[in-house]
Amino acid sequence: MATKIPVNLSIDYLKSITVTSRPLLALSEVIWNGLDADAQRVSIRFDRNKLDTVEAIRVIDDGSGIDYDHAGVLFGTLGDSWKKTKNRTTGGRGLHGKNGKGRFRAFSLGSRITWATISHREGTVLISYRIAGTTTALKDFDVSDPVPMKNGAKPGTEVLIENLHKEFGSLTHSDAALDVTREFASYLAKHPNVVIDYDGVVLDPRSVQICAADLPCAEVTLSNGTTTTPMVRVVEWKTKVERSLHLCDETGVSFHEVKLGTGVRAPGFNFTAYLLCDVIREMDKDNKLILEDLHPDIEALVDTAKKTLKGYFRKREAEDLSKAVARWKAEKIYPYEEKPDLTPVEEAERQVFDIVAINVQEYLPDFEESAQSSKRFTFRLLSQAIKDNPESLQKIIGEVLALKTDAQNDLAELLERTPLAAIIHAAKIVTNRLDFVKGIEDLLFDKDTKKVLLERDQLHKILENEAWIFSEEFALAGSEKTLEEVLNLHLDKLGKREDDPDPVEVGDGKRGRVDLMFHKAVQPRTGEFDYMVVELKRPSQKINDEVLAQVKKYAYAVARDPRFHGVPIRWTFVAVSNELDDFAQREANQRNRPRGLVSDDSEFHIRVWAKTWSEIFNDARSRLRFFKDQLAYEADRDSARAYLKAKHDKFLPTPEQVEAVGKQTEKNDAQETSTAKTAPTS
Repeated sequence: MATKIPVNLSIDYLKSITVTSRPLLALSEVIWNGLDADAQRVSIRFDRNKLDTVEAIRVIDDGSGIDYDHAGVLFGTLGDSWKKTKNRTTGGRGLHGKNGKGRFRAFSLGSRITWATISHREGTVLISYRIAGTTTALKDFDVSDPVPMKNGAKPGTEVLIENLHKEFGSLTHSDAALDVTREFASYLAKHPNVVIDYDGVVLDPRSVQICAADLPCAEVTLSNGTTTTPMVRVVEWKTKVERSLHLCDETGVSFHEVKLGTGVRAPGFNFTAYLLCDVIREMDKDNKLILEDLHPDIEALVDTAKKTLKGYFRKREAEDLSKAVARWKAEKIYPYEEKPDLTPVEEAERQVFDIVAINVQEYLPDFEESAQSSKRFTFRLLSQAIKDNPESLQKIIGEVLALKTDAQNDLAELLERTPLAAIIHAAKIVTNRLDFVKGIEDLLFDKDTKKVLLERDQLHKILENEAWIFSEEFALAGSEKTLEEVLNLHLDKLGKREDDPDPVEVGDGKRGRVDLMFHKAVQPRTGEFDYMVVELKRPSQKINDEVLAQVKKYAYAVARDPRFHGVPIRWTFVAVSNELDDFAQREANQRNRPRGLVSDDSEFHIRVWAKTWSEIFNDARSRLRFFKDQLAYEADRDSARAYLKAKHDKFLPTPEQVEAVGKQTEKNDAQETSTAKTAPTS
């Protein structure tokens, strides 16, 4: 009598397992199940109708079959697969599965799956039975009664996937067998007697590979203090493949795949890498492999594999390069004459040319078929360009030629609508702004430069030309004469100014740096104006109730000036300092208002903001984050300094000024230390 196997999990969870964007992944899980049953041969067949459309997929193996007495556990639970507690098959091979999810992933291919299996029962008796499931009833599998088999029958399982969701061209196209070969290459190398027959093609990694090598890696120390020494198996293919790194146990069983992308620069090489390590299986059991970007152990192993691959391909590039140069010389297209002694400059120039030329040969499809005179002319142009500007040429050509086909198409499409100069200019604006944020932040918070930076002719002038950091609307805005006159008229409401001829005393006979101000204006529509006024407070001056009151009074006095009567104007006043006191913090964090907005007058269209420099920088970085990520650009101290020097050099503190402040700081620290040591104790 047929029975049912109930699956004790929510239907939503089961459905989530059946969804995958990679049909090959789902089919591979079925193949792995056969290999985990010690199959010597696994065959994949596609049932086609008269229109040559695939109607069903069959995966047939000669393994040990599915144990009838354990079918309920195997198909009725997830996360407790018998494989989870074992590392080896009965035949001694490494096991792939652990959670029993493979059979559910097969439902991403078709809505009905039948497992027809023959297995031993009670030691020697061979029985056959079927297990069937559908996507409409994922919580129940139908199991037929076991039928004793006659002599001559052999164990094995045939998985029939029917009612396919779509054609799945990726499983039947001309390169499908190669894709499957890549998935199982390491396993097949470890077990050469195993046969995988993919739609009539016996997978043989050696037939489609150029070469393979096992590369020892450096020892890796894991987070628990133990060490492991992985090995990388690299396979170079005859056809183009997407570069990836398979994380495998020491037997070659692949548990996870990491996309390498451009992480390993190997122009002209099509390869797949396999990291073989004794800790991978345990990491898979602990579900760590899916977090390769987060878990430090996985990150360390992947980094080690990448370093090993980089070293390997540097040697391979040198081998291929020397052969190519010898061929170019024989063809008399090499643009350099033979010389017994080369100067260091000449040698470096030729090395750069060789690298660029091998890329040109690889990525220009018609180069090899070109006439000898055309090749010679191309190489002479390259050599001349390298002589004039080797670094720029090498980087530009290297980056363009390294683009994948999709990226090349995107670039070509973009160039049809936008000039290359405009693309470069847009990218340059973003990188410049990222460098500016980093640079001005360093200047403001560095203990020496901040003491000499806050002068009217320095920070003031720099920020006037980088007003975008406060508001994008004012990025290209300029000063407006009428506004400037009114601002100067009401300056007294902001207290003592830096450009006041009278000295400003801050106590103990010391002079202090006082407030700075600049303004910008834009005209969004004819006859209308948007004005921004930024009040820069000295670092020692926290924004408090007094400062806020001053700025508000000033804002109203300016906005109500007779010269602006009847003119549609929006006012933005921003007070900036290193800190806000408790009162100002509360004012800057009001309900239903953006952070920092302390006053919003709808009648006069006045908005007053109070912000710290840290908030200004964070806001600017947030606006740029998307573009930064797309450009894969990270501003550092050197690039930031280079930008500030190129754009604002005349406004920056001189090295002599910074050095003088540093020496004075050291002198003051030494005096304080000396005073502390000689002070009498009570």
